[in-house]
Amino acid sequence: MNFWLIAASALSLFICSLHIFGGGPTTVPDLIKRRDAPGGVGRMTAYYAWHLVTITLAAQALAFGMAAQPDGAIELAWFASIGALAFAVWSVMMIAIFKLKPLLFPQWLLFFPVAIVGLAGIIL
Repeated sequence: MNFWLIAASALSLFICSLHIFGGGPTTVPDLIKRRDAPGGVGRMTAYYAWHLVTITLAAQALAFGMAAQPDGAIELAWFASIGALAFAVWSVMMIAIFKLKPLLFPQWLLFFPVAIVGLAGIIL
């Protein structure tokens, strides 16, 4: 059992829970109420994207958990770690491009630890 990857799975599950139970009640209602193009295509696309993120975060936790098993596929850990790193880097890029306040756009703070712990589980 790879405890680094179990930790990465737990961190990913924490982020998924934070997304669902923390962000969901505050963000989703605004997505649904938003006025846009006829037929609500824009708001429904945003709502759909919200759920794609939820699914992706749950899958990331599952991938780390499966890779942590004694005969787990380490490729799953690579995939999940690179994904977490990409999420963190994109967050930092958005902060720089759009001049956002880093602590008000904290995705980087959540995903860098997942990437580091996941990579530690692969390398160590």
